[in-house]
Amino acid sequence: MQNHLCTYLMVNGNEINRKEKMKKGTINQCIITLTRNCNLRCKFCYAKGTGYIENDFIEYDDLKRIVDFCNDIEINDIVFSGGEPSLYPNLIDILKYIRSRKRVMSVSMSTNGIRLANYAYCKQLVDNGIKYIDISIKGKDEHECLKMAGHDCLESQLNAIRNLSGLPVILTCSMVLTNDNVYGVCDTIKRAYDCGARQFSFSFALDNQKSVESDLQYLKRHNPFPVIDAFVAQIDQLDVITEGQWWIEYTFPLCVYTREQLLLLEGRLASPCQIFNGLGITLDTKKNLIPCSMYFENAIGQYGQDFSSVDEFELWVEQESYKSTIDNLNKLPSTDCLSCELLERCNGGCPIFWKNCSFEAFKIFREQYR
Repeated sequence: MQNHLCTYLMVNGNEINRKEKMKKGTINQCIITLTRNCNLRCKFCYAKGTGYIENDFIEYDDLKRIVDFCNDIEINDIVFSGGEPSLYPNLIDILKYIRSRKRVMSVSMSTNGIRLANYAYCKQLVDNGIKYIDISIKGKDEHECLKMAGHDCLESQLNAIRNLSGLPVILTCSMVLTNDNVYGVCDTIKRAYDCGARQFSFSFALDNQKSVESDLQYLKRHNPFPVIDAFVAQIDQLDVITEGQWWIEYTFPLCVYTREQLLLLEGRLASPCQIFNGLGITLDTKKNLIPCSMYFENAIGQYGQDFSSVDEFELWVEQESYKSTIDNLNKLPSTDCLSCELLERCNGGCPIFWKNCSFEAFKIFREQYR
């Protein structure tokens, strides 16, 4: 499951240099992977390479120390992610612990919603401080959900939406779009809306694994254009269903869209993520500092070993091992980007997009397809 809270919480962050970003009070968000365990097996899952190991979860005492670190560095938003965070055995305990801190921190969670089909559990989460919940919905019907996620999860997700819509919590329904579910996107969103959801985010599936194929061969098998075209063709209907309350998460470089599509999507495309704006940090189940949830294999430090305090953290992020990783991810895919009028809004797209293809190969493929 891709994380769909980053943009919503951080989209208004101002651009400042890295050293200023790392100072106390300027990192707004910490994403914490509570567990790698999950009760779904989504085809598009960015973290399927982790193996969904049941006992791969963050130790509770370590999690409390990380919360204290977030408190000290004056982080405003803690986001619980996974795997499936609702499977974490100490979720309610840590919510209570966060509430006991003197400084108020908002808590969010990205979930598949299956456990939230239980109203009592939903209420327990909200009563103990969850302020924002994103439910990642999979498809329009049971058959599509089974195909996308390996589980007939639709009714549980709809019940979760019904439960949350009656509680004092901000709810977003997100959807990762693929060629298997994009053609029914309006039906999917209509079902969620009828159950009480009122805002929606979308992202396009990105292949997070290193492929044996590359460049044109890879792009032919992972063509981004049909799913974009199919989605854009439905946005008028989507506007009617949602009353205009939807956006697209940061994924593709903007040059995947035609000029006509960009005009239609004006105001709907989210700004670059935490790798570029530097306003957030991500920690995994082993307390590793990683660039973002998509880069779960790229540890660039560890809480408790490389840093434990605000001062140690500020020193650590100036280390060459940290800076070189972030600088490499921040590299534009081509010098062509420097003269692009969309550079400030695009920044080359998610680095994952370029994992298996070069910009030159993409240009050739785009000319052939468009």
